[in-house]
Amino acid sequence: MSIFTFVEGGYSNQFREAFLIEAAYFPIRLVVIYLNYFVFMPKLLLKGRIVGYILRTFISILAAAMIHRFVMYQYINEIIFPDWNQGSFWQLYKFVQAGMIITSPMIFLIGITVVYRLVESQKKLALIAEERTKAELLYLKNQINPHFFFNTLNNLYGLALSKSDKTSEVVMKLSELMSYMLYDTKQSAVDLEKEINYIKNYIELEEVRFDGRFTCDLVINGSPEKVSLPPLLLLPFLENAFKHGVNTSSSGAWIKVDIVINEDWLRFTIQNSVGVKTVSTKGGLGIENVKRRLELLYPERHKLEFGDCKEGYKVDLMLEL
Repeated sequence: MSIFTFVEGGYSNQFREAFLIEAAYFPIRLVVIYLNYFVFMPKLLLKGRIVGYILRTFISILAAAMIHRFVMYQYINEIIFPDWNQGSFWQLYKFVQAGMIITSPMIFLIGITVVYRLVESQKKLALIAEERTKAELLYLKNQINPHFFFNTLNNLYGLALSKSDKTSEVVMKLSELMSYMLYDTKQSAVDLEKEINYIKNYIELEEVRFDGRFTCDLVINGSPEKVSLPPLLLLPFLENAFKHGVNTSSSGAWIKVDIVINEDWLRFTIQNSVGVKTVSTKGGLGIENVKRRLELLYPERHKLEFGDCKEGYKVDLMLEL
């Protein structure tokens, strides 16, 4: 009412008349706008029934224009604007004019409402996608833990059968690994230093198991103290290197692990001594999981390459920090 009073009254400096006209339109506007907002929009427009919405909106505007024209012509004009009743009641442009004046604030309201609901809908979709990603990451991480423990318990079972003196040492190392998995991996990210310690414990566990049948060199360049990453992201590659590089060799096997840290990138490289692929095409549950986690956590921010190298097999992972 304020906008139209100011605009219409400003043309001829007749603000009183403009206000009275707007006051006359006000009740019928309320009926049309709230009928549209609370009935037609939620039941038709927002449910995709666009044709039904347009038809009912048009009928309501047409009925409102006729009612308004009748009230103005028969009652209000005779009192306030007697000169306006010249001519027939059935003047088409008068109906069109009334319909447009009634509709204009409704268009404004519908526009704001649709934009608002669209923004809210996009927020909900983004939230749903985020929650789905979190759930999938949790599922993948939980899959890695049983996969690792299944292999380790098999190793421990073999030592127990042979009544090895190293059984207690393996149990202790396994306990340390379980402590890390139970408490630290609940977080979305852990210090790289903790992850490296976990890898060292894993290597020591395998050294006990294989009793000198392999050598493993772990080289770290850079400072891991200020870097964090998702837990258990690197272990599957190391585990697979042992599985395909040491298990298949009677003696003389070797594994090389290089971790390079700089301000922008983390590079994790692992090589094993035999020609069997580190990334197996069959049964590679841990590897498939970590590849999926990389896609979710580092989209367009990681590079994973693997294949035969000169003396064995190599995996090269680059992460943008």
